Amino acid sequence: MSRRTRLLLRAARCYSEVRAHAEAARCYDLLGWRWSAADAYQRAGDLEHAAHTYRLAGHPEQAARCYRLLGRPDLAARCWQERGRRLEAAWELLLTGETGAARRLLAAAARDPGAAVGNGPQQLRLELARALADRLGGGSADPLLALLPRVEHRLPSPAARTERRLLLEWGVEAADRIERFDWGARLFRAAYDGQDAAEVLPRWRDWAADRLGSSAWLPGDPAAPAAGGPQTEGP
Repeated sequence: MSRRTRLLLRAARCYSEVRAHAEAARCYDLLGWRWSAADAYQRAGDLEHAAHTYRLAGHPEQAARCYRLLGRPDLAARCWQERGRRLEAAWELLLTGETGAARRLLAAAARDPGAAVGNGPQQLRLELARALADRLGGGSADPLLALLPRVEHRLPSPAARTERRLLLEWGVEAADRIERFDWGARLFRAAYDGQDAAEVLPRWRDWAADRLGSSAWLPGDPAAPAAGGPQTEGP
């Protein structure tokens, strides 16, 4: 590690300790540590820089979330499309009611042999997206409702962490769209009881407070894992 790298890293950590996250982000940027820079920009509330940096770092999910908070679903969808993720891009458009463009992307995702939709969680998300598109077009809520037990069953399965997170997010959104908050709570419980308790609980609390008016009935914090060493990145 060069002297310059050591000094910048020390400065970034000092800035983080005093919550000067924007300055910490600039230090990480100079190091070329884009993930750490994006995280610091997000902590500083600079969602535009955070989204751009997550995008450069190759993390479309985090970039799309920032763009969504900025009210730019077009850029959120583009983040996924740049990575060849048409299914996720279509979902971003559906959340804003752009069903025409979303349907075209869904059709392309289903046809694309490189999309790797298969028969697992991604296939279930494709079905959720199609059912939501139909619902937004004035169709029945029944197809969406019929998919929720399958989402609940799938959530504790040992799929990739990102896939579990997306499936939970999409399932809860689908339940919300048909005002079945009981199903939203069931899906959070399934994810919590599976493999992601520490990650799921804060999101479950936020959702419960927003949709149900209280999160007091939720379980307590799971046991915190032992602290590890600092995360490192290559330049």
